[in-house]
Amino acid sequence: MSPTVLYHCACTGAMHNLDAANEPAEKRSKHNTDPTSPPVEPHSALLPLRASTLENLYYCDDCSTVRCTRCVVEEPAGYHCPNCLFDVNTTSVRSEKNSCARNCFQCPVCTHVLSVVESGEGERPFSLSCTVCCWSSREIGWEFEKATGISAQIERLRAAESAPKEYLALLDYWRTVQRVSSAMTGGSFKQRLAVPSTGAVPEYRSATGHADTEQARVAELMALENADYVSYSSDPRHKEPQRIRLHMKLARRCCSCHHILIKPMPKAQATQFKIQLMAANFLPTITLPTRLSLKYPLLSLEGPFAVGHALPLVLRFANPLYTEMTVDVATAPVSDNVRIDWAAKQFTLPPFTELWEYDEDEDDDSSNELRRANSDQRGGIVDRHGNRVAIQLSVTPLAPVSKLIVPLHITCSHFDNIDTEKEYSSSAGGQKSPGRTVTDLFWIYVVLGSAK
Repeated sequence: MSPTVLYHCACTGAMHNLDAANEPAEKRSKHNTDPTSPPVEPHSALLPLRASTLENLYYCDDCSTVRCTRCVVEEPAGYHCPNCLFDVNTTSVRSEKNSCARNCFQCPVCTHVLSVVESGEGERPFSLSCTVCCWSSREIGWEFEKATGISAQIERLRAAESAPKEYLALLDYWRTVQRVSSAMTGGSFKQRLAVPSTGAVPEYRSATGHADTEQARVAELMALENADYVSYSSDPRHKEPQRIRLHMKLARRCCSCHHILIKPMPKAQATQFKIQLMAANFLPTITLPTRLSLKYPLLSLEGPFAVGHALPLVLRFANPLYTEMTVDVATAPVSDNVRIDWAAKQFTLPPFTELWEYDEDEDDDSSNELRRANSDQRGGIVDRHGNRVAIQLSVTPLAPVSKLIVPLHITCSHFDNIDTEKEYSSSAGGQKSPGRTVTDLFWIYVVLGSAK
């Protein structure tokens, strides 16, 4: 694992801990709100399962909680054929057996998509053909009158085959067997009258005349001694093309409040999302820059690091919101593996601004920039640009480890009046919303190189 920053999800600790399943939510989230106790030990084998990068996490704005792929509820948001991109409504999915009802079929030999071709001969000039292996539906006697509605024509061909007739004959035969067995074991008077005069089970007679070949096939399979190789029958019915299965788009909800996190557009051709609540759009992005500018030396984060020697480390925070954010950084008590020292435990992140407006901020009064630079140096901030703030830490390895992992507890808060403005205006007679203060608590794990 290369040097990176992993974000811990608030739910995964409780999901993997079976003993905490019946505890209240306040106790299950204790490790996420307590800055003195990390939810997962830094060198635990469960850390890759319970923490991931920010790009792979969701955010529930109702619960103000980070959600991962293991703690979301998935539900279908739309069905479509992956070949023709035809949208299928929910009521037709069951009736069509989760398959495309148009002209989308797979080749029984190479599973490639079949095409409808015209031969120009006979009363049924159309057939299905594979452009890869040159298989044709004429090999099994499938020819069609029209180039459209292939699925309906295939159903009519199957209805005329002998297999449905044989099935109905077997069904009637076993109903007779059931009546005979019921009468022999003390059935009613009417059941005794329905029994044949011989009192025995009648002999089965095939409705299509090919029962002998099927019985030979059953006898061949029952006589097998080695199941590693089974010879398939040369019957052309075993080489029928199959309809292409439907695909579906998934929507994701929060497992706690069932708020929608991801909702794609229902159309098959659309790649946009109606709702897309990703954690990267709400939480600060924390990165490990190797160099801030030319005046700062290049930092090597791969290791190996010397045990007992302080390692300068820079963490860069970026605010994705259009409002100012306050960040508070805390760490667990000194452990046996690492010691952390830094001065910037609390700072503010400027709001996100469009890229072309950053240059205008650089034209401010130079005296204000000088005073701000002096204040940042005293507070432990080494760089500030736009919506990004970089702080410096001093990490000292105390023992040889294969991966130097630093757990940090992050508390970020901002004022939000967008979500409550419509609700408050409708309930308070058109008055403006007073807004709310949103506070997010989560743990991060800074993964570095080895220490020797």
